[in-house]
Amino acid sequence: MFGFKKKEQKPLWIMGKDVMEIIRSDYNEGMAFTLVEFHYRGGAYLMGSCIVPPDAQERKENISFVFQEQVFQEFDEFQAKACIDGIRISELEEPIEVVRAGIIGNDTMLKTPWGETRLAKKALA
Repeated sequence: MFGFKKKEQKPLWIMGKDVMEIIRSDYNEGMAFTLVEFHYRGGAYLMGSCIVPPDAQERKENISFVFQEQVFQEFDEFQAKACIDGIRISELEEPIEVVRAGIIGNDTMLKTPWGETRLAKKALA
């Protein structure tokens, strides 16, 4: 009679260029975006920015960018080399499906069911 249903997570679809714009904007403000796990054409991907080392102060010179296992020190290099099938994330013509966002360690730091609220604001209807 009484019980709790597990909330079904709906997909969040967003264009790759919008995610890159958020990551760049945070970097320009001296903040790390943290990480986004997403799916695109059957593949699973991880990208974002983080503080290196993890206990360092959050400011531009301590921010690194991640795409899969690759780590980049400069945003422009990250944007140029973060590619799927030779196409930059920012130039993908189809949206990506965000699975988790705001990942620190293995935990998802969420403010909405989809993660970081700025992603939800740019989601496709």
